[in-house]
Amino acid sequence: MEAILIPVKRLSESKLRLAGVLGPPQRRRLALSMLADVLLAAAGWPLRMVVTSDPDVASVAGSTGWSIVSDPGAGLNDAVAEGTSLSTSAGATALLVLPFDVPLVTGRDLEALFATDADVVVARSDDGGTSGLLRRPPGAITARFGPDSARSHARAASNAGLRVKSLRLPGLSLDVDDPGDLRRLAASGLDHASVKVARELLAAAS
Repeated sequence: MEAILIPVKRLSESKLRLAGVLGPPQRRRLALSMLADVLLAAAGWPLRMVVTSDPDVASVAGSTGWSIVSDPGAGLNDAVAEGTSLSTSAGATALLVLPFDVPLVTGRDLEALFATDADVVVARSDDGGTSGLLRRPPGAITARFGPDSARSHARAASNAGLRVKSLRLPGLSLDVDDPGDLRRLAASGLDHASVKVARELLAAAS
């Protein structure tokens, strides 16, 4: 069974690199709009989980049919480990870890990841991060999210003797972390909620 896992830390601690252009309420609004876009893109999968301790995130995800997993609070990789364990218990044979800040992702991008014949599939963002990590089985390698994580994940899979493929997919090339990313999001031609929110927030900040 194919599963998707989205870890989301408390929004009060999220997107702090945007603090120079957006205040806390604006960052929260942007984050929730990005999450909504990612949840929508992934709505077709049978097992869908969000790991979080943020009540707003849990409310948005739960209202659209996602299972909520309590974040153990020890960082992103521990949150992924918690979700990975639960997905395995639920019968998942393939697990895609998907960040919430890749709002241009489409269902077609996700289908391309699951259609890739490899034990570990790494989607690379333009900044070297991992914008999607697919593992077969879910615990094939330990998550290593952080700086240059795409390379770290690929190396870990290779060192473990697993078949690994790295991809760059259009909808997963942008993860929104800093003002430049926010401008790229606003300039997108896609009709996503977060694109509209980014345009409004940038206009208000100028």
